[in-house]
Amino acid sequence: MKALLLRGPREVEVADLPEPEPPAGWSLVRTELAGICGTDKAFYRGTYPLFKRPLVPGHEVVGVVEEGPLKGLRVVSEINFADLTCDYCRSGLYTHCPYKKTLGIDFDGGMAEYFAAPNYALHPFDGPPELGVFVEPLAAVLNAFAIRPLRPGERVAVIGVGNMALLAVQVLRLLGASEVAVVARRESRRLKALERLADATYIGEAPASRFDLVFEASGDPRALDVAVSAARPRGAVHLKSTPGSPAAFNSTLAVVKEVAIVGSRCGTFREFREAMAPLLSGKVKPALDAVYPLEEGRRAFEESQGDVFKIAVRP
Repeated sequence: MKALLLRGPREVEVADLPEPEPPAGWSLVRTELAGICGTDKAFYRGTYPLFKRPLVPGHEVVGVVEEGPLKGLRVVSEINFADLTCDYCRSGLYTHCPYKKTLGIDFDGGMAEYFAAPNYALHPFDGPPELGVFVEPLAAVLNAFAIRPLRPGERVAVIGVGNMALLAVQVLRLLGASEVAVVARRESRRLKALERLADATYIGEAPASRFDLVFEASGDPRALDVAVSAARPRGAVHLKSTPGSPAAFNSTLAVVKEVAIVGSRCGTFREFREAMAPLLSGKVKPALDAVYPLEEGRRAFEESQGDVFKIAVRP
């Protein structure tokens, strides 16, 4: 099968690989679309070292089951393939299983003609691939608010103007935030789309101690310091970026203001199921800028570094 291989920083090529051979309890899925996310971009730039070399990236995937109980159905896949027997799994924290494999992170992902996944990780999706590719990132946003929910009337700042920010702003409006402000260093095409799609207010710099909740999705490790400054006393910061680089922030200020810093990663099966309805109903409107064939994978990764929300690859 044809697959996109990432060997190191900006080293990407199309290669012929054997088709996956799913073990018992797993399915073989023919990939229809795979999105490029912030972690993929960090792998490509080299700011986040690869866990597996070479790696077939891609965990924002949608495809059709070729072999397995859901044969013939379009599915989206969770990304954590846990052993389901350890203490973490048995206590409900299977996304933190120390024995797990993670699709497109340390286990070959969906930027190939086929990928394999456990049956329990696959969810039927009754919509087009162009929407299905957003289920995984939207589930990740919903997981943040499952850990620290938005409280009635809270004012929120979203730092960043990428895909996660676009999804988060719309979710915050649905959840009833009294104010949503987007913090960005400069105006851009993406910022104008955020304002239009989600009724968000643009501010170049966040006022100190104004917001009850700050959602950091910029991909910039320096943004944590901005988030701590912007949070009100006893406010919370949702830390969502995975740039792969250490972050420096004013920890004294965080302690003095008693700010809660809440890290969150990908969604569980609950958030995957929850994410489908607002996408299919149009209550959450994602933005897919371009789709490139697998053979133009390098161009897709280069384009994803620019002023875009989402680039996807179609095997």
